[in-house]
Amino acid sequence: MKIQHIISTMNRDDFSFLEKLCLKTDAVVVNQNCPEKEEALFLSNGVSVKAISTPEKGLSRSRNKLLEKATGDVLIVGDDDVEYLEGYLDIIESAYERYPDADIIVFRFTHEKGKETRARYTQDVRMTMFNISKAASVEITFKRKSVVETGITFNNKIGLGTEFPTGEENAFLADALRAGLKIYHVPKTICVAQEAERITDTYDISDYLVDKGAAFYCIYKKMFPLYALAFIVLKKKSIFKEVSIFKAFSLMCKGKRKYIESTKE
Repeated sequence: MKIQHIISTMNRDDFSFLEKLCLKTDAVVVNQNCPEKEEALFLSNGVSVKAISTPEKGLSRSRNKLLEKATGDVLIVGDDDVEYLEGYLDIIESAYERYPDADIIVFRFTHEKGKETRARYTQDVRMTMFNISKAASVEITFKRKSVVETGITFNNKIGLGTEFPTGEENAFLADALRAGLKIYHVPKTICVAQEAERITDTYDISDYLVDKGAAFYCIYKKMFPLYALAFIVLKKKSIFKEVSIFKAFSLMCKGKRKYIESTKE
């Protein structure tokens, strides 16, 4: 089993940052918003890297380019600010051996080395539409052949660098489920990632709900109203206390409409 990293970054003059990621297997890296270039590199520990610079922007575009260029049997979705933990490859390989029918396995990351900060499940579980929204991109691994053969890609209309900068990894998982792929969650931690700022510190709450509405429509399609309302009820006290349930739902519906209009352009 060949395991390979696919890593997105941008605005890099060089790829020295990769040394901090503690990679133990080969990688493909896409560096966006830079002049077109492709080169082969080696890290200090001998790991080989295919580095692709491109003037394109958008996280989903980056990941689709990575999917196109990757050659591994199992791909690890990565960002440029993570640190992989000792033994992470053994965890991934063991999980795919335990679940040979798995097309995608979602693991776990933490914000602090030596401490679990995102514990959701204590046992392995099959993932469904009910729990894919909890997955983060750096937790996702998948069999390249399964994804390529079903024609699944990351949605270029959502995610960082687009009008709707959220939810691309969850939409990817939802499309995989609709295509009949099997997804497991194995609660083993493979990497450390920086803790993001609270939504309310950096994001106007109305804009957040509009963007979330677009993402939820991509993920849940006809079930959008049910999941949108469930999200609002669950998150109202912790994220948007000042917005009524009616207003929050209206804003999420606005996001759905804006997304649909954007696909007609």
